[in-house]
Amino acid sequence: MLLALAGTACGNGDEGGEDEVGDSGAANDQCLSGTAWVGGNSESSRMHPGLDCLACHATNGVDEVTLAGTVYDGANELDDCFGVEGVTIQITDSTNKVTELTSNAAGNFLLAEASITPPYTAKLLYEGRERAMVSMQTETSCNSCHTEMGANAAPGRILAP
Repeated sequence: MLLALAGTACGNGDEGGEDEVGDSGAANDQCLSGTAWVGGNSESSRMHPGLDCLACHATNGVDEVTLAGTVYDGANELDDCFGVEGVTIQITDSTNKVTELTSNAAGNFLLAEASITPPYTAKLLYEGRERAMVSMQTETSCNSCHTEMGANAAPGRILAP
């Protein structure tokens, strides 16, 4: 398993630690976390929480991204608001291979250069609680459905348990 971001405008291989633009977060009282991304398209693992990671990576020629999304405390958080750090995202694919990711300081998680055989299940684990998706999934760009208002039958953002 490789948890990383890579590419020209979407990430730099940072695995959640300090990057070249600091945390690129600034106080924002419209976000439950109190912090929003202000780094524009600066390369960072914390860039653009809530936006469709895989669409950005594909547009910028970064094809090794397999699965990505952002975990939040609220179902209708605005794009670019930081989410919840330290949530374990457990993916079990159709071959029963289990992959675990951890959300970073912006709530972002990403799996690169590894495969998942759809359909898969997703479960979030945080502070002794868990939340599981009710149905199997084939879409690996989690934020394409888990938008501020929800799309494709998703109720809104990916919520921490």
